[in-house]
Amino acid sequence: MALRDMKLDPIDVIGFSAGGFIAAEMVAADPKIFTRLVLVAPMGLKPDKGEIADIFPLTIRSYLRSTVADPTTPEFGKIYGGEMTPQQFEAFEDARAETARIGWEPYMHNPSLGYLLAGVKNLPTLLVWGQKDAFVPRECIEAYQRAIAGAKVAELSNVSHRPEIEDSAEFVRVVKALLAS
Repeated sequence: MALRDMKLDPIDVIGFSAGGFIAAEMVAADPKIFTRLVLVAPMGLKPDKGEIADIFPLTIRSYLRSTVADPTTPEFGKIYGGEMTPQQFEAFEDARAETARIGWEPYMHNPSLGYLLAGVKNLPTLLVWGQKDAFVPRECIEAYQRAIAGAKVAELSNVSHRPEIEDSAEFVRVVKALLAS
């Protein structure tokens, strides 16, 4: 792994959504290079009930608006307000294509990941989830909690898939609590 080869380990890692899936895969591959793990609305484990939402039929504007509980808030407008530049649009489409390449089949989960994560021991882990998340069902969080021994859950109310935007103060508080431990 590049982190190990560059002697940057051990590190804390935080992964959001599909990035949480990637972070979980990295931890499963070599847990010793991580000191703490924060997964925010992570994809990667198939929920027992419900489904991880299909992001591909959505336009960029529809996708961004649907990741928050209230897209009329000033916080959303500060980050996603206004029109996208052609470069931003191109970067988003490139990211979407790469996400499809990695997560298309099976859709946004790895059937082996839960078993691999069961071997992770003594890694302080926080799972952050917004109670109004329409993309990653609560059952995904429960699957991660079963897979990673000792994983804690921070459920943020009145937020959806982007708690770091929708309630940044509470998000920072819960993440700092883990990182300070």
